[in-house]
Amino acid sequence: MCQHTKSASVGCDPIMQGRRKRVIRFLACFVLHLLLSLGALAQQEVTFPQVPSERLPVWRGYGEQVTAILSLPPETTEKIPAIVLIHTRGGYDHGHYEFYGAPLRQEGFATLELILFRVNPTHLPSDLVPHAFGALKYLASHPRIDPNRIGILGFSLGGILAMYTASEVLATEHLGSTPRFAAHVPVYPTCWIHEGVARGRERQKRLANVYTKLTGAPIHILAGGKDQWDDPDTCQKFIEALTPDARRSILLTYYPDATHTWDKPSSSHFSPQACKGRGCQVRNIYDPEIAQKGRQVVIEFFTSALLRTQTK
Repeated sequence: MCQHTKSASVGCDPIMQGRRKRVIRFLACFVLHLLLSLGALAQQEVTFPQVPSERLPVWRGYGEQVTAILSLPPETTEKIPAIVLIHTRGGYDHGHYEFYGAPLRQEGFATLELILFRVNPTHLPSDLVPHAFGALKYLASHPRIDPNRIGILGFSLGGILAMYTASEVLATEHLGSTPRFAAHVPVYPTCWIHEGVARGRERQKRLANVYTKLTGAPIHILAGGKDQWDDPDTCQKFIEALTPDARRSILLTYYPDATHTWDKPSSSHFSPQACKGRGCQVRNIYDPEIAQKGRQVVIEFFTSALLRTQTK
């Protein structure tokens, strides 16, 4: 409430109040920009060209480039391994990326955080396969990166891409004989989609035979028993649908009490792709204990697969 006294009359002036609000908003924006700028000093924003593909054209809304944030550990005399991180359908989330990216860089990895979109897209995950391979091609040509030690870590939609890129069929189509991802970690990757592809139930002809042959790089799937996108055993059924050779390259870590996106803030929403494509209201619950365990599994897997195997 404004008190109409002589000392307070200026503060009640609508014009003065409007000016004060504008000044406060300006200062708040300036401070926020300063903080974000300081946090980005150690990062380099890069773009890489779209991998040409007649069968998987670029989604028109993105143009021909994908933005990514490349973060490098301190200079070394040797080439270093790198991890491509791909976000969920919810869009770019720097905090979620940093939950995994910061400890990976402490271990000696470079990280490339893809920014495929900032809001929910309307296209299919398979439309983004060229972007994932484009990230690999970009890193493989980087002077500080070992092209033979590049991994991929994806979440939900990104997890689908982390699994698709293990396909030798897709890798050959987009990249020819080289390069290849050296390790894959699909996290809650909506396994019913992959099982359908592996069993020949996928309606998209461009995905036919995708899983008839994998690249042979190690794969570690992290899945939740209360994930409403899948049945509790869907990821296991997907693995069983693969050839014996393909099955040997896959590990599955299963958290019985974990929902979808157990490492992000809790949410509830309707999704037409949930409940194995039937559509339903999903409730995703953040679980800090499982999040910490899962992150440790990710770090140990990449460390074992990439950091301890150095190209000579």
